[in-house]
Amino acid sequence: DIYADHPERLPERAQHMPAHLAFLAAHPDQVVASGALRDSEDGAPKGGLWVLSAASKAEAESFYQADPFWQAGLRKSVRVSHWAQAFWSPAFTECIRSLEAA
Repeated sequence: DIYADHPERLPERAQHMPAHLAFLAAHPDQVVASGALRDSEDGAPKGGLWVLSAASKAEAESFYQADPFWQAGLRKSVRVSHWAQAFWSPAFTECIRSLEAA
């Protein structure tokens, strides 16, 4: 899932962040990875990217609609796509291991 946020609602993110992170953490079997999208490392969040494990597009849609950010109206749009793995770099595996060790 790729999200775009309402830029004028950016100040509200902090208010809903604890509930948003708790929601993600409560679903480790569904949320493979997630994070904000920014134009630069220190830039303001413009949206987000989630990699979900879901049986269907409908299941993914139902899941993101339960997210506190979505329910608070912070999300402007979402695009749900199916990902078909074509390549998995050993460097990516090492990146994931280093994040787990941190």
